[in-house]
Amino acid sequence: MKKNSFLGLVALSVFSVGVQAKNFNDNCRELPQKELNENSSVVLSSVETFINTGSLWSYNDTGVDLGSSWKDANYDASAWATGNAILGYGDGVETTALNYGPDANNKYPTYYFRHEFQVTNAASYEDLVLNIMQDDGVVVYLNGTEVSRLNMPTGAVTYNTYATSTVGGSSEGEYTAINLVNNLQEGNNVIAVELHQATASSSDLRFDLYLVEEFVSNFDCSNPHIGCFSSIVPTAQQSHMIIPQEHRFQMIFKQGDAYMDGSGNVPGNNDFTGYVPINGSSELGYVSVNHENNPGGVSILDVNFNDQTLLWEVSNTRPVDLYNTALVTTVRNCSGGVTPWGTVVTAEESTNGGDVNNDGYEDVGWLVEIDPVTAEVMDYGNGQEKLWAMGRMKHENVVVSDDSTTAYYGEDGGTDCVYKYVMDTPGDLTAGTLYVLVLDAPLVNNDPTSTTAQWVQVPNTTTAERNNVTTAAAALGGTNFNGVEDCEISPLDGKIYFTAKGKSRTYRFTDNGSTVANFETFVGGMSYEISSTQGSYTEPWGGGNDNLTFDDKGNLWVLQDGGNNYIWVVRPDHTQTTPNVELFASMPAGSEPTGLTFTPDFKYGFFSIQHPSGSNVAQQDATFNDVTFNASATVVFALNENLGAQTPVSDFIADEVLVEEGDAVTFTDLTSNNPTTWEWTFEGGTPATSTDENPMVTYDTEGIYSVTLKTTNVAGNNEVIKTDYIVVEDELSAVSNLKDIVSIYPNPTQGNVYVGIKDVSGQDIEIQVFDLLGRKVTEINGMQTTGSKQELRLNFSEFSSSDQLYIVEVKIGNKTARYKVLKSN
Repeated sequence: MKKNSFLGLVALSVFSVGVQAKNFNDNCRELPQKELNENSSVVLSSVETFINTGSLWSYNDTGVDLGSSWKDANYDASAWATGNAILGYGDGVETTALNYGPDANNKYPTYYFRHEFQVTNAASYEDLVLNIMQDDGVVVYLNGTEVSRLNMPTGAVTYNTYATSTVGGSSEGEYTAINLVNNLQEGNNVIAVELHQATASSSDLRFDLYLVEEFVSNFDCSNPHIGCFSSIVPTAQQSHMIIPQEHRFQMIFKQGDAYMDGSGNVPGNNDFTGYVPINGSSELGYVSVNHENNPGGVSILDVNFNDQTLLWEVSNTRPVDLYNTALVTTVRNCSGGVTPWGTVVTAEESTNGGDVNNDGYEDVGWLVEIDPVTAEVMDYGNGQEKLWAMGRMKHENVVVSDDSTTAYYGEDGGTDCVYKYVMDTPGDLTAGTLYVLVLDAPLVNNDPTSTTAQWVQVPNTTTAERNNVTTAAAALGGTNFNGVEDCEISPLDGKIYFTAKGKSRTYRFTDNGSTVANFETFVGGMSYEISSTQGSYTEPWGGGNDNLTFDDKGNLWVLQDGGNNYIWVVRPDHTQTTPNVELFASMPAGSEPTGLTFTPDFKYGFFSIQHPSGSNVAQQDATFNDVTFNASATVVFALNENLGAQTPVSDFIADEVLVEEGDAVTFTDLTSNNPTTWEWTFEGGTPATSTDENPMVTYDTEGIYSVTLKTTNVAGNNEVIKTDYIVVEDELSAVSNLKDIVSIYPNPTQGNVYVGIKDVSGQDIEIQVFDLLGRKVTEINGMQTTGSKQELRLNFSEFSSSDQLYIVEVKIGNKTARYKVLKSN
């Protein structure tokens, strides 16, 4: 990326959409295709694109050996033909067909391509990534210098050099990413490519290329973050939940609990779980929980974080009223989303037939917007309504862009398409224009054969159109992804990510408005190496890609309702060629993870555990009480230090450490992390032990004594010993020699000690400091008293030991006094 530009680009994470509503005829075959302008797509640009997929290329397919000068920046290719990638023949996916010559059994061995592009501030770019689709071999030059070759022999390459091997199957449509050293030049730049066949009789040929300057985030755990952990060991489901040792969880809501508003019991099958902050707070808000039942349901929890106990508290729970004349019912409230304006959208994953209230709309199969403050479905001015304009389908999910203009969602069943909904008015989901995603080439073996796609408009103006958007989307060529479980927008690159459950993949793409670029498989469909505290393992990704959630660092959290029902975390720098995934959690037997949402500060995450086995065993949560996942439940999780009681760190102080025989000393507990019990031991004291928080102890016998404090709470215990802490003398007669003349302060000290002298003049001063072994550590001499007040400084911070007594001997004239001074931390 351009140096020093990324933070500014992220700050400009604009999702601006500039389209207006339009009426359509009922006959969808007459539907005019609305054009989306350049501002109708996600424009979070942490990627600088120099050459895009499907770009216009100059090419030479004449079967002539062009030698070497054709690749140079100043070569004149004005006579060459031009055409948009994909260029090639024989596959049916090419945009521009190339000529292979007069003999199908003796095709031309080499083809030449050139593309020019302009660059300003060329030296400021880094992280250049060249992405090449080639069938069969290529050599790539940037400004006349070779920068990459793929599937080609080493050494000199000529027109008659064939590729090393044949590229076939799904590999023909894959892009290979190559990191480049910056060889850009100011102004005009030229990429030149020679494409080589593997054999003279090869049946196909294919080429496309895109060049980007791409920000790659390497997730940094130098500072604590909820995404920092060591992977769990891969496992089949156990009778309890497994999360990393760095994390804790707290169960806050469970099937069968009584609603706190007195309206009955929680129905279970907890699904989408969304945190909605109050005034942006990460410690005060609402948690919305879907219930995937028939009839369905949504619960609203009023929650707050107690910063003393470090636990979440639930002050109220209540169901949303989804059963009245206007709404009739909801069915299978599956996933959903939280809007930037603070509402919750719940998704009905069912299209049960029926229009009980005769309003023209089928009762089931919609997105429904809820106000968490009132726990009611939104009234847009006509009474409570579902979001008719967003279309009827087996809804699974929805995500809304940060600028409140665009929603992305998918269907889990039926046509299994991906949809984009552009609001007429930002922040108003009731009116907008609907589009379905149509890939330019089909998936092969569940992976894309092209990186481009189109947004095709779906009629959604009339009641009939809204009831039947899936039928229209299928007729318009909407791509079937076999179960679109969730869509999310990356905070790093603005790309759209979505899951395809039946294809065991998570895909991503760049939305360019009316078109899509950079469509690719992001994760899934293969096995990954997992590095855990117990070693490395190779674990298959598995099926059931379900919920997606990004954290603020760009980690993608993937919840699965298939395979082993894991929660995976995909790091920001992950690619399929250089994987970087972690295994965060394994759900208790019989269950799947659902939802997943974070507080705005990303210290806390919420998710639900749906339909666990009734025979699961108890385990401790962050309250240090036993909980059992034997019914659907909702939990919050965080790093250990952010959730639940922490092990005490013992500390204390005495009101005096230098006392006479018979004096009493009061000890004050300074332990952090809320201890609940105290065990004191007082050497030489009465009492010798105590369980009081702040005890008083009497010392009757001369000596130097240690004090021990052990504190405990549910998280554990901790002990501190202060050695030689209390000094008891039979009398302080040695001090009385200079009692009215000398004072020592402060005592104890963490650094400087001052010797104050007054009312004596013309006397020699000698000060010496000894440790308890009698070794002199410092001294002051060669001075005389002045008769007025003097103050001499001793720097105890120069001494190596802490929590130790020192003897300060002061001699003025022929009088000497000795003082014990404690240096503490």
